[in-house]
Amino acid sequence: MRILAPIATSLALALAACGGVGTAADGSCPRIGVLQDAANFPLKDSAGNIRALARLSFSRATPCTYNKSSTDQTGFSSMRTVLNVRADAARAESASMSSIEVPVIVATVSADGLLTGRHRLTMDVPFTTGGTGNAEEQVEVVISYKGSGEAEQHRIVIAFDLDRDEVLLNRSRVGR
Repeated sequence: MRILAPIATSLALALAACGGVGTAADGSCPRIGVLQDAANFPLKDSAGNIRALARLSFSRATPCTYNKSSTDQTGFSSMRTVLNVRADAARAESASMSSIEVPVIVATVSADGLLTGRHRLTMDVPFTTGGTGNAEEQVEVVISYKGSGEAEQHRIVIAFDLDRDEVLLNRSRVGR
């Protein structure tokens, strides 16, 4: 099933709509958000019981900065920002694991819905004695685009790298 994970998450990313338009000194930031269909990572045992569950969130660590210095020569500009990607997790009372590894994708999507960039990372979330934990990583996002305008038409989408069944489980938990 993990073979289908990139396909399921990539399709969901392409269909994603996220909010959170912000501004920076150099121009508007693209919309940034967590894909709700892939916002939870369920770790199941062989019987299908959820042993641990992780949830994604983010904050912007730096403002969006633009580089339009080579637009005349190449026809392209770029926008850069750094995000703090956070995974919070809790394990079942009967689970004895000390941590959970969660696969995360930070993707950029163009105004016309094309996946233009993807950064994969694996976060190790350690559990405290109370059975909860969190981990945070910084991810640099650069969007190259044609012309000298702004990248506000693009989107930055954060999601767990899930297979089809995990996406369907997330949808069923929120009533979709």
